[in-house]
Formats: sequence, C-alpha cells, structure tokens
Amino acid sequence: MYAILQVLKLRLRLMLQDRVFLLLLLAFPFVFVFILNATQSFEKQSVIPVAVADEDGSDYSRLIVDRFAAKEGIRVLRVSRDEAYKLTESFKVEAAFVIKAGLKDAILEEDTDDTVEMLKNPGSLSYGILGEMLGSEVMRLSANAGAANSAEQIYRLYGLTSPASGSLWEKVWKYTDSQWEPKPLMTIDYKEMAGGGVQTVNRLTSVSNAALTGIGMLLVFILMFVTLHSRWLLEERDNGTLKRMMSVPGMLWKFYAGNIAALGLLSLFLVGVCAVLARLLFGASLVFHPLQYALLGAYIFAVIGLGMLFSAVFKTGRQLETGAPLLALLTGFIGGCFWPFLPLTGPVRTFSLCTPQGWTLAGMKPLVAGDYQFLDIFQIMLVLLGFGTVLFLYSFYHIRRQAIS
Repeated sequence: MYAILQVLKLRLRLMLQDRVFLLLLLAFPFVFVFILNATQSFEKQSVIPVAVADEDGSDYSRLIVDRFAAKEGIRVLRVSRDEAYKLTESFKVEAAFVIKAGLKDAILEEDTDDTVEMLKNPGSLSYGILGEMLGSEVMRLSANAGAANSAEQIYRLYGLTSPASGSLWEKVWKYTDSQWEPKPLMTIDYKEMAGGGVQTVNRLTSVSNAALTGIGMLLVFILMFVTLHSRWLLEERDNGTLKRMMSVPGMLWKFYAGNIAALGLLSLFLVGVCAVLARLLFGASLVFHPLQYALLGAYIFAVIGLGMLFSAVFKTGRQLETGAPLLALLTGFIGGCFWPFLPLTGPVRTFSLCTPQGWTLAGMKPLVAGDYQFLDIFQIMLVLLGFGTVLFLYSFYHIRRQAIS
C-alpha cells in the first residue's frame, strides 16, 4: 500500500509541475460553468408552457380548459390540433393536450376513457404532473355527473318526489362540485432537491435542461481528460521503465495502481470544482444527490479502465493523442451525452448501453427527475464497476506481456 501511495504522489507531482496542464485543469471548470449557464440557463422557468386543443367545444370542455389555465405555474396556449403537434415537436411547450369531440357526452355517461390525447416533447420532465392536473379537472366533472345520475336513479327506484323548484340533477351536480372548493379533494405536494436537501415549493416548476446537458458534457470531458493523460503508460513503456520494474516482484501492479489512483483523484477534483462553481456563481445544483457522486465515481473508474485499454493498444503517444479525442466524441454521441434530455429507445438505446456514458446517463436521468429506485441505480454502478474491472485486468495483462517481451 505504501508503494502505491508513493507512486500516486509522484504522478500527481509530475502532472502538476506541467504549468500548461495545471492552467487548463483550473480554467476548464470556470469556462464549462459559464458556457453552460449562457447556453442552458440554470434558472428555472417561472411557468411551464402547455398547449391545449379543444375539439369538443362544449361548455364542459371550456370549463376544463379555463380551470386548467387558472392553475399556478403553467401558461396555457389554446391552439388547434395541428398547432399543438408543431409546438410539441419544436420543444416550445412541455406538453400538449387534445380534448376530443364528444367529451361532454362521455362525461355525462361516466365513460371518460380515451377522451383526452396527450402529446409530450422528448425532453419533457413534467408531463406526468401536467397530465394529472388536467385529468383531475375531467374527473371532477365526471364525479359531479356520476353523483347526479346516481341521485336520479335512487329517486326513481324509491318513488321519491323531486324538489319543487329546480332540477334534481343540477342541484346534485352543483353540490358535488362545491365540495372541491375552497380546497380540492386531492392536492399535490411539490418538492425539489436543493443544496440543503429536499425543500417544499409553492408552485410547479420545470427541471432545467442545464443539469442534464451539463452532466452529459462533463462525461465527455472526463473521458477525454482520462484518455489523454493515460499516455504515461506509453512513455514508461518506451523508456524501459515497465521492463525494469519486472525485476522487482509485485512492483508493476503497484506502479499501475498508483497511476490509476492519480487519474481518479484528478477526475473527482474536476467534478467537485464544477459542482462548487455552479453553486457559488449561479446558485445551481449541477450535482446535488449523493447517488450522483457515487454514479460519477463508478463512471470515472470505468473510463480510466477504458483509458488504460487505449494506452495498451495504441503503439505511440501520437496515435493516442489523435485517437482518444475521436473515440471520446464517438462514444459521447452513441451514449447520448450531447442530447441527454431526449429519451433513447429501440436500437439507439441498445447501442448507447454499449458505452459507459450511456449507462451513467441512464442512472442520472431518474436522479435529476427525482423518480428513481435505489436498486436500479446500484445495478448501474455495478455494471460500470464491472466494466472497468474487466478493462483493468485485460490492459494489465497486455502491459505485463509487453514488458516481458
């Protein structure tokens, strides 16, 4: 263990003595956070734009839209079906709802299935809550109609006399509707993750795409950083250091582990600085959940293994410097780092899971949205750790064989 720590200290000292490297190491987090804030604002939107197309045109459908539009935290755009599709596809609204013709008749008959069509853009993180908000208004009218229908059936069944003035059905409908005021029968308690933990919020807000975009960019940079600084393996091989170490039993793997630990510490340092700068400069939580740090740690372990593989396979430092950025960008594209807010399905998702970035983003998305299962995240971390371990073992075997020959 002492030998590994000595190698770790030596590698860190050699890296930090390079002034250009040190300048870039310190400058990147500042440039990264400022560019991210300029292109994908960390600030949450004050309202969520939603499109609604009313094809029923009845008093019931108008009442539903009016009540939906009056809810805090959303801005309703009343459009046609075609406009709703266009706004959703162009990411101008979080979601769109098409109220189909025949809605009022369906409510009166207490059959509200397939009466509202919901559209969402691929990057929407709040469409589920929006659907519940509109759906609650439909269910409110359906409950009113159901109560009124039941009252009339009971009066007919027992031969009771209807009220002298006014319609029994309307009186029951209005009474049932009044039970939703001043407080609804069901409410949603909104919470958000912040630097100090979970906090209750008073209004519905959308999750900023900056969080996912920033994480995607960070994953690509970490891979480029790790692979480019894995050239120490080529340098030590070319100058004969690895071969000389074979004369000391057990020294090669200690030297190997110490250098890996140095890369891991510097990568974690970069993640921490980016997160701190985002918090200090913009009050934003780029990485706010403990499981995100654990997931990033597993990702760093995996990409260091990938960097070791590149160093073992490439024959010269020039090949590594040329190939590493290309491979980082290629795997970043395949893994979805440049559009992390879009859902991946079918063959695209399968290809993305062939990369450590794809697995990491698969865990990051539910963490950012606050809808995750610990076991699912833990399984992803195990996959990344297993991926890195296999690459470490293979690259070490390859390096040892080269040193012997």
